[in-house]
Amino acid sequence: MKKEENWYQELYCFWHGMIYGTDKFPSIFSFNGLLNWRSAWLTALVIYFVVQCISWLEIPLITYISGLLFFYCVLALVQKRCRDFNSAGTFWIIYVTITMILISSIYFVDVFNSEYIYRNIWRLSNFCYAFLVFPMIIPSKPNPDMNLRSPLLKYPFLYTAICWVFAICATLTVNHYAGVTIF
Repeated sequence: MKKEENWYQELYCFWHGMIYGTDKFPSIFSFNGLLNWRSAWLTALVIYFVVQCISWLEIPLITYISGLLFFYCVLALVQKRCRDFNSAGTFWIIYVTITMILISSIYFVDVFNSEYIYRNIWRLSNFCYAFLVFPMIIPSKPNPDMNLRSPLLKYPFLYTAICWVFAICATLTVNHYAGVTIF
């Protein structure tokens, strides 16, 4: 088999695995399995691409809600990636959660035409986003523990719902003080 055909086969397995899950590529919605660095990058790019396609609709509330919904997929990505290098990933789960809440809190605020503090929060959230590259480049460890899971994600739907509540409260609070009306 040629190198190009092998690459196409791997890409097909990735796309099929994103939805249905396979041994090599676990589903994007599942917290089981692990992701090596290449699969993690592909998954992150797919999540980013879908969120960007939704943002092209230019309906801010829909984009905001889709960002909250895809937070669940990001948590699954981080948990599977951390499992690949034999880490429970609790630090990275908390880090991703704080980053999501920061980004959500100032989503509706025009950071360039409002007070300086909102621009600083925007800069901090962008820095936090950039720092998420580190778990993606940590090399895989041999014989990872497939049962390793952060205690925060024992019940992933509950954790995600709690994070959504915090993000929505932060958004409403920041927008109230910034004088922004969402609805």
